[in-house]
Amino acid sequence: MAAPIEDFPSRPRLLLRGLTRRCAWCGDGRAYFLGWFKRQDHCQNCGHGYRRGDAAFELGATTANIILTFGTILVTILVLVVVTAPDVPVLTLTVVVAGLGLVGPALFYPVSFTLWQAIDLWMRRPTASELAGEGDATL
Repeated sequence: MAAPIEDFPSRPRLLLRGLTRRCAWCGDGRAYFLGWFKRQDHCQNCGHGYRRGDAAFELGATTANIILTFGTILVTILVLVVVTAPDVPVLTLTVVVAGLGLVGPALFYPVSFTLWQAIDLWMRRPTASELAGEGDATL
């Protein structure tokens, strides 16, 4: 059974917790990860599950990962083009963007899970039983 949540965080705080790889429920930094890639079903601190009864949770987390990776690529392209215009070094730009495309998904893996959980809590507010620590993470 998960710990009851007395003071549910505001929506901006939910997103901030998600972007900083913290549990959206309690704000604990360990959240659901035992390492960079190894995760567990429940927060190490509060015990709330990340899935909230949704078997397709990973699809949302994967989408968040793609958006974070593509967003980083887009910002990098814009910055490099603006800084180096009018003589844009295309080879350098290509190598940097390709590197981000390869490293980005691994870099954003844990953040995508905590961010998606925060977005899910934003869109589907928790029920009274979830806030009381009952009924989440069951499929």
